[in-house]
Amino acid sequence: MRKLILFALSLLLFVGCSSKRYFEPKEIAGYVDFDGKLPAPIVDVLRDGATLEDGEFISKDGLENYRLPKGYLFINKSNGYYIAANKCGDLLIIDSKSHKKVLQKHFTMRSPIAANITKDKRVALVFDDNSLMLYDIVGKHVIYATEQGKSIAVDTKIANPFFLGQLTVFPTLDGKLVVVDPTGKELRTLIVGTKKHFNNVIFLDVIDEKLIAATPNKIISVSPTFSNTLDLSLSDVLYAKGRVYLLTKDGEIILTDPQLNIMKRRKYPFAHFTGAVYGEYIYVVEKEGYIIAVDKDLRVSNIFGFPSGIEEYIFTSKDKIFYDNNYFELKKL
Repeated sequence: MRKLILFALSLLLFVGCSSKRYFEPKEIAGYVDFDGKLPAPIVDVLRDGATLEDGEFISKDGLENYRLPKGYLFINKSNGYYIAANKCGDLLIIDSKSHKKVLQKHFTMRSPIAANITKDKRVALVFDDNSLMLYDIVGKHVIYATEQGKSIAVDTKIANPFFLGQLTVFPTLDGKLVVVDPTGKELRTLIVGTKKHFNNVIFLDVIDEKLIAATPNKIISVSPTFSNTLDLSLSDVLYAKGRVYLLTKDGEIILTDPQLNIMKRRKYPFAHFTGAVYGEYIYVVEKEGYIIAVDKDLRVSNIFGFPSGIEEYIFTSKDKIFYDNNYFELKKL
């Protein structure tokens, strides 16, 4: 009887594993190879940056000429400053030209995981406990601080705070946008997503005077006279020249305008997108080891074989795709 039960369990396990489907393109236009190597492997990736094992880091501009102290992870490059933090609650802000320290500050029992800074050195922070802060570096005082709802699990594509004129827009880990004025007064809270898990804001930008924000399960477009939403399982959002490209978790690329009106859809069955970047085409990296190059109108696409499947962190800058300790330049396609 015991052998029969074990056989049945093994059969169920086999059936469960064999039912998983993978992206298998019918035609491959060619194969690409890496163009070069990084000084060290990537060990951490966020929305706007990646940190290497040796402390160097990559911003949206590419590999930066600076090495962070041991234990620090890069968060963002903004208005001429590097922003980094460690898991012990220490924040570090460095002038990107002089490499001089602008601020080093410790926060007890919480660590910054998203941040942005203005030219006049006001830094907006989102912490790993979902608390928010606006801090004046010059005046050395807290302008605004609050605690948001608990967040059990988050997507690694954590959006950084956004400055809209004199206003600060904080993306929270529980799917909200909190708008704060220069004095620290909360003006408005917008609900983006309502899921219990993986509900953090993964995309935040202003496109054609519309505030667009997304969680892994929803995207919204808001202006003073307009609002629209789409419920989708999103892996990423890409903005390029007045167009919004939505990459879904079930292998679909959806082209919309800034009002989220759907203009075109293109499906890649069982594809799992891990990153995207805009060049002559829209270039999307697929987990099994492919680069999908699709034109801006989603009419035609070519699929290229990547050197390997994607098992770890991937990061895209303006014209490069970084993986492990390698990089690939888009101009080759």
